[in-house]
Amino acid sequence: MNSRERVVAAITHQQPDRIPMDGYFSNDAWNKLRSYFGTQNDEQIRESLGLDFRYSVLEPNGVFAERAISSPCQLDLGMGRKNLVIPLENGSFKDEYGICRKADSTGQFFQYTYHPLAEAGLEEVRCYKFPDTSAPERYESIRADVGSYKKKYFIILELWNIFKTSWELRGFDRFMMDLLLEPKLAEFLADKALEHRIEQSRHVMHCGVDMIMISGDIAMQEQMMLSPEVWKKYFKPRLRTWLQEVRRDGDIYFMFHSDGAMESIFGDVIEIGFDVIDPIQPECMDVFGIKRRFGSQVCLHGTISCQKTLPFGTPDDVAAEVRQRIDCCGKDGGLILAPSNTITPDVPLDNILALYGTRVS
Repeated sequence: MNSRERVVAAITHQQPDRIPMDGYFSNDAWNKLRSYFGTQNDEQIRESLGLDFRYSVLEPNGVFAERAISSPCQLDLGMGRKNLVIPLENGSFKDEYGICRKADSTGQFFQYTYHPLAEAGLEEVRCYKFPDTSAPERYESIRADVGSYKKKYFIILELWNIFKTSWELRGFDRFMMDLLLEPKLAEFLADKALEHRIEQSRHVMHCGVDMIMISGDIAMQEQMMLSPEVWKKYFKPRLRTWLQEVRRDGDIYFMFHSDGAMESIFGDVIEIGFDVIDPIQPECMDVFGIKRRFGSQVCLHGTISCQKTLPFGTPDDVAAEVRQRIDCCGKDGGLILAPSNTITPDVPLDNILALYGTRVS
């Protein structure tokens, strides 16, 4: 099997020739791999690690791009391959949605400094214009990636979910209050976000991407950020509409991403129609219990500990966890192995190599 065939087999619960592999890397972690492999050719490194996915991105429109610069920070503060942002005098960076962020002294994290709808009333929310989705330059890099990788690799693109899109525009605390105190405003903003994401998704699908990952955390270490009842009321039906509307135009896979303890709505996510759920964070959920209950209904993506095993274990510990996941979760497909979050700078190189070097069919 090539990588694309391998991933499709796993998603459709057929037995691949080996468990598909994926991963996310901080710049520092990736630089360790460049040094180890002795190359700046990132594609060569991906091939050496056996990564079966290739990630594509949306670009900003040309007007924004002409005014923007590549972010000097490691963080994804902007859009596109060049991480384009508009720098502000206070040290913040503005993205195409008008949201402003500022990196901390380490360059590993950021804080929000401005939400464009933070003080808006219903009429101002009504008048907010999302970035246009029709500009052809947004999709040039996606078409290029499809042309380069589609025959061999599985191509994925990430979009923020309705919850995250809404609270980034409104501010987290304010939007959480809106859900209880200003439900009409919250629903109007969520509907505008939904319409925007559906339009983007249709364009992305027509470019030939294999899967859209709908991302944005809804859970914390021990519980959800919002009650399961609130999530089911506001976001479950809109996510269902998102998938249904896009699939009216063609076939595409969807992945649901949220860190944290989201087991209470796991069945709902499957019911909506998601093909893959990520990352099954082992510190927050019982990976094997999830596999027993839901493994025949959805493909699991992730499962490898980024809080304990990868940063603090030995290479033997990492290899043992990989084998355990494959033995318990990989039978008859349904598993894509990956770290449960970005591989951070403190993860030893030998542990990264153990993760991707441990091969069990």
